[in-house]
Amino acid sequence: MEPNTAERVVHINPKPSKKWLIIPIILVALLFFYRCLYTQDVGEVIVLRAWGGKLTGYSDTAGFHLKAPWEDKISFDTRNMLINFYMDEGYYYNGGAATGPDVTINDRSGAKADIDIQVVYSLVPSAAMKLYTNYGTQTNYTERYLSNDVRSVAREVSGRFDTLTMLTDRSKYTDAVEDALTEKWEKDGLIVEQVAVQDVRYDEEITNRYSAAQAAEIAIAQAKNEQESAKVKAETKKVEAEVDAETQIIKAKAEAEANRIIDESLTENVLRQNYYDTLRDIGDNGNLIIMPNDANAMVQLPQKSE
Repeated sequence: MEPNTAERVVHINPKPSKKWLIIPIILVALLFFYRCLYTQDVGEVIVLRAWGGKLTGYSDTAGFHLKAPWEDKISFDTRNMLINFYMDEGYYYNGGAATGPDVTINDRSGAKADIDIQVVYSLVPSAAMKLYTNYGTQTNYTERYLSNDVRSVAREVSGRFDTLTMLTDRSKYTDAVEDALTEKWEKDGLIVEQVAVQDVRYDEEITNRYSAAQAAEIAIAQAKNEQESAKVKAETKKVEAEVDAETQIIKAKAEAEANRIIDESLTENVLRQNYYDTLRDIGDNGNLIIMPNDANAMVQLPQKSE
């Protein structure tokens, strides 16, 4: 027999566990789900862009949405936005909103003024892709395009109106600015909701001239009113006199007509009968009646009672 030899012990390692793979898979799945699902708020439009920079579409409906994991979302606000230029404020831009200093304009009379102006506008959702293509972010769009448009249009339109109109009826100027911005922005998918010119500030010298002219205009208007009032009073008296004269004429005509009718009714026989009746009435009372010599009428006196 061969001598005993030490037993050779061979240890076979068990198969490695696959449990450790579950965690990475879950993490990848969560990351994938996060990249594919996004939420959208009311008044918001989402532009989708692939990793290569190509735009793949947009969404304008609020709620939960799915997208490809390699797509990024860019948000634009479609709510009403305010561009406000007034007094000596510094420039500030945030999304579609802008704030800045007042705008200096020159009117048709050549006078210079500073105006405070507000523009409320909104973005049409379908224009968001074009906006991103040309300007990138909404803030860039507001700063480089919209704000400059408000200032330039305000200056251009002011040349249509004189100083007096700008001071007394700036609503005409406001409407003209709104119309010009509406026409200019419509092709870019912007809706001008409202334009408000809140103040127009001229130099003190121009304001004083206007005040003097206004006072003179008021005095002229008062004089015209007084003249017109006197004219009305004179015409009223004239009419009253004409009416009174017409009334007198009508009255005289009525009296003449009445006399004519009486004259026509008093014939010779009627007058004679009235004459006899009168004598009879006098005689009935016991009066003495003396007839003229040429009278041919017979008067019967009542007999004396015995």
